[in-house]
Amino acid sequence: MSTSLRPFVGIGIIVVYPNRYPNCVLVSQRLTSHGKGGYQLPGGHLEYGESFEECAQRELQEETNLSCSSFKLVHVTNTIFSQEDGQSKHYVTLFMRTSVDDDSALKCMEPHKNSEWTWTKWTDLKTMKLFAPLEQAVNDANFNPFDG
Repeated sequence: MSTSLRPFVGIGIIVVYPNRYPNCVLVSQRLTSHGKGGYQLPGGHLEYGESFEECAQRELQEETNLSCSSFKLVHVTNTIFSQEDGQSKHYVTLFMRTSVDDDSALKCMEPHKNSEWTWTKWTDLKTMKLFAPLEQAVNDANFNPFDG
């Protein structure tokens, strides 16, 4: 094992809209990069000097055009991706939950990277091809994104 390689830190944002879409989360399909074709949550890389909440707020705005200011850390996964793009990848993904009460501003801001955002039942995710960190979270029987 190389001591020079370090895991990346990713933030996955579990966006819920309980009054309109109960037990649903916001997902889109990846069109590029590792995990192509899998469904993902909004999110991205934690930047140097950024808090988890700042990263979640920035990534949510950049990808969905939604603005939220309250985020809660609800889950963590440790994912080692298989050999893709010529190299293996290791991510620690922090799942931050936020709730919206209006999605009228929702828009796919990066159509070259992912499909349109859709509200999808959490239980339906088990039957879909998922980006690996989200798959781990969905398959964790001890994790319910709607608790707390």
